[in-house]
Amino acid sequence: MQHSKLLYAKGIIKNRKMLTQSQYEDYKLVCRLEHIKTFYSSIKAICFSEFGTLQASEDGLLITVEQGKSIQATLFIAPEFFAEFKVDGAQNFSIKISVLAECLSLFGLSDCSVKMLYKGEGAPLLLLLEPHDDEQVSTECSIKTTNVEEPMEYELDSNSSSLNKIFMRGPDMSHIFHELDKAADEYEFTISPLKPHFKITTLGVMQAESSVEVAKSSDMIILFNCRATTVARYKSQQIRLTNKALQVATKVAIKTDDSGLLELHFMMQADDEEEMYVRFFITPLLELDAN
Repeated sequence: MQHSKLLYAKGIIKNRKMLTQSQYEDYKLVCRLEHIKTFYSSIKAICFSEFGTLQASEDGLLITVEQGKSIQATLFIAPEFFAEFKVDGAQNFSIKISVLAECLSLFGLSDCSVKMLYKGEGAPLLLLLEPHDDEQVSTECSIKTTNVEEPMEYELDSNSSSLNKIFMRGPDMSHIFHELDKAADEYEFTISPLKPHFKITTLGVMQAESSVEVAKSSDMIILFNCRATTVARYKSQQIRLTNKALQVATKVAIKTDDSGLLELHFMMQADDEEEMYVRFFITPLLELDAN
């Protein structure tokens, strides 16, 4: 396979004898997805930093990517989404997230299953890829792991009197961002119980503004729950890091409160596959920086 030779030359994967079923018992983590299209799209959506942190527990699998202390993205996959899921205690490690994405793309657009195996601290993460349209072909990838760096903890207070939530259709949200000034330096999000209800304003170098307004009665809105008016600004490059997730999301949830912390949920689903969620946290610009 041309893809395998390329990756082997770069030291990303190496082919070896396929594992037997009895050998799976040696692993601390064994999980299998019957289809990888949604998983691959979700991983590509968070490939904006070099390393990603994998955290596996009986609650499921978390894959987190951060850039400084300003933006964090997490893919969560619950145990029931896997065709097979076994974890021995809590398993945490880091890998190069772009390498994971490259391995998942080895068979191109072919529908594949993937099994991930991990023996424990210092061991590589193994990926076993098997195309559904060719039972005679399979590939094993070995990705180097490193010690985990605990991700930042972000959380909006669900009891906050200023917590606002908006659920929208993914294509509609994508269209809104397409209409905004792509050269803008900042994005300002306004959510209010009063009109225009939801407004995104862009601010460019020359202080020129453009904006898009969406009323809560719009067909774009699935749910609008606003407790108080909130206004916050964010760096445009941080918002743009969500573009890959937004382009393939079927639904988007927007949450914020008077702290300005922005929480975005993107629901991913390909064909008849299970839904997966990618969550972004984006920290606001300080008021003094916006002046």
